[in-house]
Amino acid sequence: MGNVQHKTIPLKLKRLAPDHVRFLWALSIVQSRSVNLKLRMGAFIQDANVLAPYADMLNHSPDANCFLHWRFKDRMLEVMIKAGHAIKKGDEMTIDYMSGVNSSFMERYGFSSPTNPWELLNFSSDAKIHLDSFLSVFNIAGLHDELYHNSALTLGENTFVDGGVVAAARTLPTWSDGDVPAIPSVERKSAQALQEECQTMLESFSTTIQQDQDILDSDGHIRRTREIAIKYRLHRKLLLQKIIDALDIYQDRILF
Repeated sequence: MGNVQHKTIPLKLKRLAPDHVRFLWALSIVQSRSVNLKLRMGAFIQDANVLAPYADMLNHSPDANCFLHWRFKDRMLEVMIKAGHAIKKGDEMTIDYMSGVNSSFMERYGFSSPTNPWELLNFSSDAKIHLDSFLSVFNIAGLHDELYHNSALTLGENTFVDGGVVAAARTLPTWSDGDVPAIPSVERKSAQALQEECQTMLESFSTTIQQDQDILDSDGHIRRTREIAIKYRLHRKLLLQKIIDALDIYQDRILF
């Protein structure tokens, strides 16, 4: 960010931010505590930004146990517990920061996640896998923007399917043509091509997953900004590895 006293900066901003350090601090405070909500204005539903000073006390989780509710009668923002969840004293309260990729979460809140179900990867290969077959293998249900793991259909304990597999279902190149079934041999060939591309992406990094983990686990002092950058890089690699493993399982279980 340049000097906020530059001649092209509006006078109102110059008065609010006499120096760029305080401006950046104030900007980060607002960004980390603002929430986007849909509010009813008469007969219309409009997007609105709400500044909630206590929002930084609520961590992000795609499987959150709380949600934010706007109380119209006295214009209050409430934190409410989701139905079916019980929170005891000392338990963590989480909300869903909604759909966002790790880069935006890292820039705005200073964190990323290897199981972010909204993370995206760009594939250049022409290979595609059958969407319904992939979802069926991992018991993932819902439309593209509402995908979730239906654990009720899973036999026994399954810890493999997480947000990373849901992200794979969203970001992998797929095809779907009505009732046309997938041909297993073609699907396996496509899955292998996508695995090779994921492996190429992994090898393009200057470090391995283990090397990144060793840096984070080391006792040496590491700057906060560097730690966040390494975590983001690590989580990117972990997602790539998760997709490779998921495609292995897909090739083994595809039945039609």
